[in-house]
Amino acid sequence: MLALQRGETVPKSDFREILVAELIADGGVSSIIHGSRHSLKVVSPIAFELFLNSKGLCPGKLEETLDIRNTPDSRARQVQLTGDSKAFPARTCPGFPVNVTAPLCVCLGSRKILLSPCPGTFLYISDFHHFRIPPDVIVVGVENMENFRLPERQSELLAQIGRREDDDRLSARLLLVSRYPQSKDLVSWLQEIPNPYVHFGDFDLAGIHIFLSEFYAHLGPDRASFFVPDDIEARLRDSGSRDRYTTQFPRFGKMALSDARLRPLADLIHQYQKGYDQEGYIEEE
Repeated sequence: MLALQRGETVPKSDFREILVAELIADGGVSSIIHGSRHSLKVVSPIAFELFLNSKGLCPGKLEETLDIRNTPDSRARQVQLTGDSKAFPARTCPGFPVNVTAPLCVCLGSRKILLSPCPGTFLYISDFHHFRIPPDVIVVGVENMENFRLPERQSELLAQIGRREDDDRLSARLLLVSRYPQSKDLVSWLQEIPNPYVHFGDFDLAGIHIFLSEFYAHLGPDRASFFVPDDIEARLRDSGSRDRYTTQFPRFGKMALSDARLRPLADLIHQYQKGYDQEGYIEEE
């Protein structure tokens, strides 16, 4: 919105489709087409200001609004700016949850912190831009919250992730992270650090798609990999869900595998026409 207000031409893809329709219909904005590129540009500043007001945005304070949305104390700043802490949407809790399989010393800015939550609890890192971990730690993205909450009931499985190929007796330290609440914060943090990322998700077509689109696309093959347990074929064959495969196939059945390392897993899923939820690896208490 700020770029449009400045008179810039903004790619149509930067906005949701429903908002594009509103901008063109009521916001004084015109669609510009150059070959395959579709862009938007303000042609009526007066109509555009009226549109901003209808969305709860002050036309003369868009820069302050942008600054507030990117600060952790955004609600307080909104009150100072507009007198209303809900004048416009703001993320009051950026970041992501973390958990560990064993006590782990990390840094948050200049402070050292020992991550050692009790079973049944985990921690939330809000100031993630200043969160750093030792270089030998593997970051494990756990797709489903139940697996994330209960690492102590998946100890043997998680040990496979940190196992060294040259010595089965040695295992790397792990930091578990969750993609919930879904935002770009986790990927942004991963792009800031050098540590390897291993994705632990559902063993189905949608799980592969999540890894490829949300993590592999941003981190590449040198940083990101998909965890495939040693016994996944037996579990797909004996306990997998055929309904899950049938439901997901129309959308993901012919997706391109940008990471060739996933071909064996994808072939097993197609061979048995089943998917397997990662929650199946949680041991009985």
